[in-house]
Amino acid sequence: MKAKYIIVLVCCMFMFSCSNGQVSEGPIYDKVIPGQAEIEYSKIQPHKIEYKKMGGKMIYDLKKVNKYDKEVYEMNIYFGNESGTPDKIYFDINSLEYVGRVLDLKDYIIDVSFKESVFKGSLKPKGESDYKPVDYNKEYPHNGFEPAIINYYIAALPLKMGYTASIPTFDLNGESSMIWANIKVVDEEIVKVAGKKYDTWKVSSIGIREKTIWISKDLGYAVKMKTKGAGGTWKLNKVF
Repeated sequence: MKAKYIIVLVCCMFMFSCSNGQVSEGPIYDKVIPGQAEIEYSKIQPHKIEYKKMGGKMIYDLKKVNKYDKEVYEMNIYFGNESGTPDKIYFDINSLEYVGRVLDLKDYIIDVSFKESVFKGSLKPKGESDYKPVDYNKEYPHNGFEPAIINYYIAALPLKMGYTASIPTFDLNGESSMIWANIKVVDEEIVKVAGKKYDTWKVSSIGIREKTIWISKDLGYAVKMKTKGAGGTWKLNKVF
């Protein structure tokens, strides 16, 4: 199996991962990159929540840790339950920019980071695995966001009716690339999930797949997420 297809399979384990779906040709709105003043970083706080759809669930566990020589956010994503090894995503507390990602599975480990304008790291096969190794070492003009948790960056934007932005995200296919997610607030909706009602912004996102995300106005995360063509609709099921 070619290395680029390996990455696609890995990323398809999660709702907001790499771009094997619809891909935008580029930014169509004003660009919002990590560290810009309008991003409301304080909206994102440590928490632990569970999303559920028919036949599956995901647990998102966000905490602060010391890694990469500084304090950062660590997002642990469990697909199914917490008995397995989580997908670990690291991003900066003060800018929400990409810091790194570690996905350690039976047949391979992905370990990548962004530092001093360079996206670098590797995919390394384990044991008798047939997977081919991949090395990343590519320079970019600015940092971006991790597409697996793009809903958090959207939640930190100054959302309002009609708000638009183009957000840079990193794609692991090939030698890596920067894909722009073009987002727009298309409605305000009251969403009922797990017996509770939430006042939300309904956000359309086209770039790394075509998605609709319902962002709570009071919480720093989504209460409902729908990806066209894959994954179905995930809804908030539990706040730990």
